[in-house]
Amino acid sequence: MDDRVKEIDERELEERVNLLRRFRQMLIEQKKRFISYLDLLDHEEEAIVNGDMDKLEKQVEIEKGIVQEITDFQRVIDPLDAMYRELSQDTDDSIPRLKTSLQRMKQKVLNRNKRNQKLLKEKMGELRKEIESLKIKKDAPSPFASIGVPTLIDITT
Repeated sequence: MDDRVKEIDERELEERVNLLRRFRQMLIEQKKRFISYLDLLDHEEEAIVNGDMDKLEKQVEIEKGIVQEITDFQRVIDPLDAMYRELSQDTDDSIPRLKTSLQRMKQKVLNRNKRNQKLLKEKMGELRKEIESLKIKKDAPSPFASIGVPTLIDITT
């Protein structure tokens, strides 16, 4: 009976180790996604400031893909996190440190995203003002109005 308990313990230990490795790897991959997202947000900010709308449009398309990847990874990480918390009795603090680091990265992404949104709104306001200044006033007279009404008609053929 003692060997069976030992076997279960070894199997359980192996399961925990595998779970820990997988969970840690997923957290590292998620962190990499956030780092690439921060880099992309830097490029977006540059495009907004420079008024390069074509580049901004491409950045937004790339951003959609990165956000989808982050969401997909989170769907895998959440169950692993729950299993890790349930099974973990480790004194290893690498997972909590990774999770804390990941939370800081998420906060940086949110802050940078808000900053880019603010910059974009400001840029759009500037463009609206510029467009308004370019519009022809409705009260302005037509340049053809000074010609007047024709009084003679040529009917010779």
